[in-house]
Amino acid sequence: MTHDLEVSCRCGKLRGVARGVSPSLVNRAVCYCDDCQLFAFYLGDTDEVLDKFGGSEICQMSPTHLEITDGAENLACVRLRPKGLYRWYAGCCNTPLANTLTSAVPFVGLIRPGIKGVSEASVGPVRMRIHGRHAKGGAQAAGAHPKAPLSAAFGILLKLLRRRFAGEHKRHPLFDPESGRAIVKPRVLEAKELAEVEQARERWLHTG
Repeated sequence: MTHDLEVSCRCGKLRGVARGVSPSLVNRAVCYCDDCQLFAFYLGDTDEVLDKFGGSEICQMSPTHLEITDGAENLACVRLRPKGLYRWYAGCCNTPLANTLTSAVPFVGLIRPGIKGVSEASVGPVRMRIHGRHAKGGAQAAGAHPKAPLSAAFGILLKLLRRRFAGEHKRHPLFDPESGRAIVKPRVLEAKELAEVEQARERWLHTG
């Protein structure tokens, strides 16, 4: 059985849907990497996005499931570094929405709280907790793998290859199919901006 899940920013100006998802089609994960934490700090959205150890819950799926239905003009994109992930959010209220790689990779990771109705029935249980070495208190405290299990990485790679051969990368709603460019020009953080966000994260890691 598949489900359609609402995608929405907090203020409701940007809306979409993740169509036809199911536990077999979604990899539900919690990522404790420093860059996911920095994204939350950049948006000023740590309380809603990060758990107490600094993890972000992400529903990874094929981009063919995602459709932006209203308010696409509110989409914004940032890259922490020139070659970093494309990190998408709603510019109207700074709600984090998704992480993507390039247009050639058929992958989108939808971030809570931007996706509604997440449950074991709709997308399955959390299957992995990764990059725990960056967690507040360390990997053991977070119950996470220090990096990412090779078995999980191999499984994800196989899925990406299957999607690529099926041409799913050509149906990515966040990239132009002809040019391969992001539909919104990403803003790359300047060195000073990144340093300020990193300092805020460091202060948080050493409090409480």
